[in-house]
Amino acid sequence: MTPKVGGGRPWGPIRAENPAARKLAETLRRHVDDSGKTLAVLSGEISMSKAQTGVYLAGKLPTQAFIAALIRATVRPELRQRRQEEALALREQAMRPTPRTTPGAPVAAGPGAGYAVELAAAQARQIETYDRLTRTLEQRADVERAKNNSDKLVMVLLNMIHQLDRRVTDLAKERDQLLTQPRSEALEDAERKLARAEEQEQRARAELRRAEEKQRQAEDLEARVQDQLRRLTDELDRLRAGDTTSPVEALPVLADEPSEKPYSADPVGDDIDAVLARAGAVNEEDNTTLNRVTSELNEPTAEVVQDNPPDNPTSPESLNSRHGHAVSVAAAGNPGRAAALFNELIPEFTRALGADHPHTLHTRHNHAVSVGKAGNPGQAASLFNELIPDLTRTIGANHTDTLDTRDSHARNVGKAGDPERAAELFDGLISDLTRTLGPDHLRTLRARNQYAENVERAGDHERASALFKELLPHYLSALGPQHPDTMRLRAYHRNLQTNPPHS
Repeated sequence: MTPKVGGGRPWGPIRAENPAARKLAETLRRHVDDSGKTLAVLSGEISMSKAQTGVYLAGKLPTQAFIAALIRATVRPELRQRRQEEALALREQAMRPTPRTTPGAPVAAGPGAGYAVELAAAQARQIETYDRLTRTLEQRADVERAKNNSDKLVMVLLNMIHQLDRRVTDLAKERDQLLTQPRSEALEDAERKLARAEEQEQRARAELRRAEEKQRQAEDLEARVQDQLRRLTDELDRLRAGDTTSPVEALPVLADEPSEKPYSADPVGDDIDAVLARAGAVNEEDNTTLNRVTSELNEPTAEVVQDNPPDNPTSPESLNSRHGHAVSVAAAGNPGRAAALFNELIPEFTRALGADHPHTLHTRHNHAVSVGKAGNPGQAASLFNELIPDLTRTIGANHTDTLDTRDSHARNVGKAGDPERAAELFDGLISDLTRTLGPDHLRTLRARNQYAENVERAGDHERASALFKELLPHYLSALGPQHPDTMRLRAYHRNLQTNPPHS
């Protein structure tokens, strides 16, 4: 059961004259929920009393002006026209009189008296399915945009790392030459630039890891959204509904060309900082988008109206609602707050459902994910490590959730600064993934890639280069030469061969 967004009082029951009017009220309520606005704020924006606004949202057929004003106040500009057309179509549907028979007239052969009700219900199902399909198309566009951003960002960052490697090499040579002379301002300047370039290289590698994680998350979501699109399209075809499309917005530019810049002693470093800042912003934007779509896919919104909200805050329904709120907080880009909310829910789920219930285990997993995203990979690694044996015992060692948790554990161990241990964990995981999913499954290949990267970070550059070389044919076979993952792997391997990191 879903309360109102923002923690306000749940919606009351809808009292509508027909299914189309009910669907219209539900649709308008959902727009209000999505906007996060209270009725007090909304009524001021649409120049209507709070009481009258509430009457319309309770099921009374609204005016066209009210619909237009509400959508203008609650829906993003690029979606307003479509949402207004849908709402007005529902209003027109609700205004159609129900066919009646004249008293005393003979009943014609064909549909019985309940035909009109059945027709209205069928039409309402069509409208609802169309709305769900439209929202799923928007989700697909969001996921595609985030994936394209990540693909582009990975290539930009790989190129930047390659350039930074060369810059570090050149600056180190310049510094070493100046060290043979009396200490001077030129030497201090070279040392400052070298330290800055080394720090920028570390940041670029961190942003690269984040972008690669967004790639993986987007690909997983892409498959889920596509499956949902197929199901909804089939359902809509059965209901004899029309087709629809959704435009894909243009990609944001990764780095803007500065117009005029003040004098700088290190303009190259300034440009690199600007690109890294933009890379971080794109990663954050993609993270918010992908988490929001994940939340929407995991928390269906077909039932927006709650006629009988639970009074018990620890009932399973309330716990699920609170879990949905925590997911929304994480999707909004506040992993620290989300981690605190998940942490509060874990003992309550344990008491209400048991320690081994899937909801309890899922909440523990989300808690660990949020802790890691909040900047505490060491604590996240410990939480994942504690979760793995419980998942192994309850759902099995070969279950995808168990394997994914082991993957997350290894990744956070590496992020916490222990690449040797991370490499060991990925090495063990690879054999299990190969046995259960196959050697050329994407999860197996990504684990092998993470293994090689952690071997490289641990300082064994020769071994890492050999691992990348062994892995490349599998990427070519599974994904093809033009796939971003293949191109990234090839560039990474080439970079290790031509510019091995400094010890």
